[in-house]
Amino acid sequence: MATGISNAYPQVFGPYTLTAKIAMGGMAEIFRAKSFGAEGFEKVVVIKRILPHFSEDEGFVTMFKDEARVAAHLTHANVVQVFNFDTVDDLFYIAMEYVEGRDLKRVLDVGAKVGKPLSIAQAVHVMIEASKGLDYAHKRVVDGNPLSIIHRDVSPHNVMVSFAGEVKIMDFGIAKAAARSTKTRVGTVKGKCAYMSPEQARGKNLDARSDLFALGVCLWEMLTGKRLFVGETDFETLNNVLKAEVPPPSELNPEVPKELDAIVLRSMAKNVDERQKDAGQFVNELNRWFFSAVPDPDAVNLNGYMTDLFADEIVQLRTETAHEAALIENARRTGQTLSGQRKPGTGSQPQARAMGGDDERTMALPDAAMALDGDRTMAIPDAIAHMRGRSQIAIPTQGQSQIIVQQKSNTGLLIGIGALLAVAIGIGAFVLLGKKDDHGANPAVAGAAAPVEKTKHKLVIKAVGAAKIYIDGKVACMGKDECEDKVEAGEHKVMAENADGKGVDQKVDLTKDETVELKVPEIAKKAEPVPQVAANTPNVFIKILPDNAQVTVNGAAVPLTGGTGKIANVKIGDSLKIEAKAEGHKTETIDKLATKDGEIFEIKLEKDKGSAASVTPTDKPREVAAGPGKLTVSAKPWAKVMIKGKEYGLTPQTITLPAGKYTVTLVKGTVTKTASAAVKAGGTATVSVDMNAE
Repeated sequence: MATGISNAYPQVFGPYTLTAKIAMGGMAEIFRAKSFGAEGFEKVVVIKRILPHFSEDEGFVTMFKDEARVAAHLTHANVVQVFNFDTVDDLFYIAMEYVEGRDLKRVLDVGAKVGKPLSIAQAVHVMIEASKGLDYAHKRVVDGNPLSIIHRDVSPHNVMVSFAGEVKIMDFGIAKAAARSTKTRVGTVKGKCAYMSPEQARGKNLDARSDLFALGVCLWEMLTGKRLFVGETDFETLNNVLKAEVPPPSELNPEVPKELDAIVLRSMAKNVDERQKDAGQFVNELNRWFFSAVPDPDAVNLNGYMTDLFADEIVQLRTETAHEAALIENARRTGQTLSGQRKPGTGSQPQARAMGGDDERTMALPDAAMALDGDRTMAIPDAIAHMRGRSQIAIPTQGQSQIIVQQKSNTGLLIGIGALLAVAIGIGAFVLLGKKDDHGANPAVAGAAAPVEKTKHKLVIKAVGAAKIYIDGKVACMGKDECEDKVEAGEHKVMAENADGKGVDQKVDLTKDETVELKVPEIAKKAEPVPQVAANTPNVFIKILPDNAQVTVNGAAVPLTGGTGKIANVKIGDSLKIEAKAEGHKTETIDKLATKDGEIFEIKLEKDKGSAASVTPTDKPREVAAGPGKLTVSAKPWAKVMIKGKEYGLTPQTITLPAGKYTVTLVKGTVTKTASAAVKAGGTATVSVDMNAE
């Protein structure tokens, strides 16, 4: 089979120009490419192309087609989009969005290597964004028919983080959708072993909660900096997955809050019915924790983190893409024919069957390859080493004879095309030494001219209670009631959403400085406590005075040691009927609700004055020390808690204190408020303060 494949770049491939090969796998290869249109239109894309010998494998080709069909229906800010699927010279390919960034696996590896791991807040933010994309895919409906997509290969390798701070799920290569043409046989296991759900490892039928399990594994590993299920062999890894024994992240990283422990552990429950109902509920729980526990959401700043972590690689990327652009422009200017381009009259290029449309929004030049195989991780070659590694570039001339352009690996000097490319990294520009036009402009870099500045106006968005504020689909502020930015004149869409993801939007035609007010939907009040956000099998204890009392819970006796005992077989949300009695004391029956891990129910029995056992040998009454009580402090949206000069962290807080009266000081930025509370022994007092109110 004649494929016409060349190793010279740039080269024409159907409607695209391949500018560089950026990854190579056992079944497919990945290219950075461009498509061109009228009036100087350019779009940078990724081309994923089946290797020639796999193009003859009917089963693999069908699976490749399935990937394109599934992904083509997905258009979401947190999903890498597929634009086109077609063949050129009998080679199947997919054209997809090109994200300028790195996959999450590389982000975690480099961060750990240089001592700059993601913070807890950043890890949760990444997972919130990735889960939004996956939830969208799970619930996608086309023409009234649910696609029932399950990714089946969620892992850090398949989560992209752009240098601008965007997070996107990619590579639905083994995704299973109800309408796909090939069916995965029951009992066939696919995906990366260490991120499988127990039911996937067993080859059972799956639903979206299998992907939710994988999301939980990713977040657990981000929070701890450790691998969860990986063993020395695949068999050992699968065995660990089947056991699904997951320690709380805080056991390995004490900085992880208990509330976050509970959310992560619930997503990885061995029993699928004990997990969140879907990725959307997972997002809501993470959002509630994030906006109650993170004082300054802007500090998450993935954009700054990524540009700092990959500063050298970003410079290399700019160098390579500038080099590619110069080669294409030089070929155009001199009338040369690029490798792979057909001679006039030898036949037309194949007609591309657009799946996403050429009017899709173009992303910034990316440098991250899609994973090539569902079960292996592909390394992305160093862009500059790739360029330097080529000893020659073949560029056919108009007469179809090739000019061999020698390239020295260390100098980048191109001999044979009469041009010298030097990159001035310090000032962020490059100059191609070649023929200039009549005005002295360099045609090879005409596209690099500085754009004309458009008029900008100040846009102020007021949205009380907003978790996020967007301008034209991009996050402008997080956790703020008011956001200000300089925006070009013209029509813009502004939006604000609450912590549950519900929002309101408005269009504004900006001709001057303007202020827009948005009314953010109120967050549905949750009944306290919220058992869904706690551990499924908590440790619940009872502590009683006198210590010789007898205690039953729901009719079952509780063994006591020194007046303290553990209540067995308790789940979050269980109602507990506690009965306590002791000689010489009044019997007491109370109803409690199991709400969290480590909860202690304290009971102090009152003496029965009519009982002979309550009479003491002396007339002098004995002093009974006051027992401790609890004080629950909450604030809207958040505040730092101080009692008697001691700091107790950020709200919400439940604090054990000796019985007595207290003044609670709450601080949020420049706002300070106080509240009074009376703590009774064995009781719980509550303080709730609105830090936004006057």
